[in-house]
Amino acid sequence: MFYIMNRYIFYFAVFLISIVHLEAQTEEPPVDSIFQSVVLVRNEGFYSENKSQPWMRKNLYTGFGSGLVLPNQLILTNAHVVLDAKRILVRTPQSKKEFIATVKFIGYDCDLALLEVKDPSFSETTNTLSFADGLPNLGTDVLMLGYPNGNENLSVEKGSILRLEKNRYSYSGLDFRNVLKVSANIQPGNSGGPAIQDGKVVGLVFQISKVEKGIAYLIPNDIIQHFLKDIADGNYDGFPNLGFTFQSGSPRSLKQAMKLPLTETGVFVNRIYPMSTFSEKLKEKDFVTSIDGFVVSNDGEMVIGTKKEFITDYIENKQLGEDIELSYFRAGNRNSFTVKLQKTYSLELYRESSDDFLLQAGFVFQPISRSFFANEESDLDSSLRYHYSYFIQDLLYKYTARDIVLSFIFNDPETSKYKKYRYKVVETINGIIPKNMDDFKKIWSTEKRGMIVLKFRGMDLPIVLRQESTAQINQRVKKRYGANYADL
Repeated sequence: MFYIMNRYIFYFAVFLISIVHLEAQTEEPPVDSIFQSVVLVRNEGFYSENKSQPWMRKNLYTGFGSGLVLPNQLILTNAHVVLDAKRILVRTPQSKKEFIATVKFIGYDCDLALLEVKDPSFSETTNTLSFADGLPNLGTDVLMLGYPNGNENLSVEKGSILRLEKNRYSYSGLDFRNVLKVSANIQPGNSGGPAIQDGKVVGLVFQISKVEKGIAYLIPNDIIQHFLKDIADGNYDGFPNLGFTFQSGSPRSLKQAMKLPLTETGVFVNRIYPMSTFSEKLKEKDFVTSIDGFVVSNDGEMVIGTKKEFITDYIENKQLGEDIELSYFRAGNRNSFTVKLQKTYSLELYRESSDDFLLQAGFVFQPISRSFFANEESDLDSSLRYHYSYFIQDLLYKYTARDIVLSFIFNDPETSKYKKYRYKVVETINGIIPKNMDDFKKIWSTEKRGMIVLKFRGMDLPIVLRQESTAQINQRVKKRYGANYADL
């Protein structure tokens, strides 16, 4: 979960001033109905002491956040507020009754989630607000409503819009999207609460700056509307990605070498991500000149109406499944094609935080994910970091869909001699390259010869396990450490 927010000081006088200001801005909706649009969200679930060790016994925890009521008994909140929830309860400011909610849609790439309450009495004590058109002006005030630290009483914090910018969404750790930067002192529990201006929603609180005190960030309405439009068909698909990297098309000498007209503007394709929108159409060194009929500048910008927009933003603002037309030069010849935008599946490797594992014979095997690199205590060697970081760039995906690593070794007389194999990437199991974790488990479980032979990258000798000794080690590890075994 995010570190949502620093010290929060609530002065009643400031609260009254804020309310008067809000009422002066607009007569509709009244203040009471605005308060009725925000709910406390309580998330009950389980967590392990170490996220990168999900096989250990898990403990019950309770997390808190806020949510914005939408029509049809729906609630908009942050994805990280309901992360791994086993039970979600929501409560309105006017009622002590808690309502059971379920996750209807969740967007890990934009940190948004939509909850649903079935109890029809929920709508009797709640109200909905409309979303503002466009962005709030810089320097204007907003009121941020929520439940800091899970407090049962609704709180209001006044903030000021500083700027619109691109920033990393900490929840996924990968996605850069639009955010509204605001000056405000808010705390954990405010996540998912709305920011209100002139009686309308201008964004959703979701994270703070780790380097600037009293700075918070809002998910702006354009990201929220993209999410809501996406789920209208009953599925959440996510945001499109350009799917390739590029460099400036300015150098005249490079254009001459590629037999391009010097008057053409555009960008040169550097690297194309596998399993992406353009991976079957574009090649490295192609010169992209227009998208959907809009001319691409040498810096990757397009003039659309009265404003400039980078091609990356233009693509991400669209919905997956929409048609996209692209024109380009290859070997001096102009070409064009139309395709449907699809998810860049290869990038999911860096977005996911998998808790899948196989525990057998005192060894724990896991697919490489962000969990490893979020754990500061893990003594990861450089080769593992290399395979993760350059899996796409160095075309390692051609050999396997995802690397599998020996992530943990329980202390046992039979396993202690293999300590140097920890954090090594599995090369083969019984002579077969596993495509993914499911394939690895299948090969292990269907072995009929009584032997498991594991070869690792960078290690000359394999680990060889006999089935009878594997069963004995499993019993000892389960008894001594209380580890959770996943079924094969």
